[in-house]
Amino acid sequence: MRTVQATSGLFMLLLILSGCGASPATSSPIMPSPPVTATAQPPALATATSSPTATALPTPTDVPTATPAPYIGPEAYDDAINPLTGLPFVDADAASRRPLIIKISNAPPVVRPQSGLSYADMIYEHYAEGGWTRFTAIFYGQGFDHIGSVRSVRLIDLELTAAYDGLLIFSGGSLGVIDTLEETPLYPRDVISPQFGYGEPWFVRFPREGLPFEHTLFTDSAQLWGLASDRGDNRPARLSSPGMAFWQGIPDGGQPARSADLTYARTQVRWQYDPVSGSYQRWTDGIPHSDATTAEQIAFENVIVLSTYHEEIELFPEKYFGEEKSMFINLIGSGPISLLRDGQVYDGLWQRQQPDDMITFLDQNGEPLSLKPGQTFVQVIRLGFERLTIQP
Repeated sequence: MRTVQATSGLFMLLLILSGCGASPATSSPIMPSPPVTATAQPPALATATSSPTATALPTPTDVPTATPAPYIGPEAYDDAINPLTGLPFVDADAASRRPLIIKISNAPPVVRPQSGLSYADMIYEHYAEGGWTRFTAIFYGQGFDHIGSVRSVRLIDLELTAAYDGLLIFSGGSLGVIDTLEETPLYPRDVISPQFGYGEPWFVRFPREGLPFEHTLFTDSAQLWGLASDRGDNRPARLSSPGMAFWQGIPDGGQPARSADLTYARTQVRWQYDPVSGSYQRWTDGIPHSDATTAEQIAFENVIVLSTYHEEIELFPEKYFGEEKSMFINLIGSGPISLLRDGQVYDGLWQRQQPDDMITFLDQNGEPLSLKPGQTFVQVIRLGFERLTIQP
């Protein structure tokens, strides 16, 4: 059994938000980050040769040659390739529209199974308050007509929306977070929420016995993209370069990782590798975590455990007398990650220098870390607290 613990003490951060009449910080402060060196080239695949027959040995021209798997990104991508998955776009219109950054509940357990998670290109799981976690799902390459339940915004969503040049989709939020959002460049053009007057058909309630009212709101990606087009806000995403790197081949330097366990304060997560599908399947609190729309267990090709500094901070203390607090999660600078793919675990670094930069992933030498083409689930944990336990 291999236990990976995030290195404590990597970051010390002071974030000061001023009081009434002053502008709060709209992005995390920039922190030191490792240098990025030249892009690593994938190792060449072995050449396949045909077996000799009883009549003659094959000549060099008769020997078929294996085609090396293409290395995708991180500097440029074919127009038909989704830069968030390294796969061809499922939807032909995807390359001409904005990513949707949708806030989805993960607590209490009665909200599970959620709808539409298996259609997201990427999902970030992070702390909200009270030890519970929440999802930020990014829909770009494809969408779905019943996504949710849609829940309230957090500070981390302002960072992720800027990083992926998306439209922020949520329902409600604390006074301090809404005030912070309204002082960012995202507001009002890149925000779609009942908080700002958007109801049906973009957000619809689906009551269910035993499900609290606040967990009954769902959305439809086609309706959201249609609204963005009507407002003149739907356009090709402006994603920073370098982005993420993908390679179908299995990189060197990994260690066996048949399963991985991660425990948040009030949520336990397990990812188990399925060699048939080549993906990791998710359990939450000991129960297979499925998608309500497919009834199938959620599975992602890549799972990234990202460690960074967390702090619960006061927002506009003079205006709200110190009663408005929210979890600040730093996503500027760099920090440790562990990547799970193809039954292997790789240690590396996440990096993001500016608010409009994507979050990129590097190996321990500062070169692009190759993700497997497919979907990616990012587990955001507190630096020095949560532990990732690997079963080889």
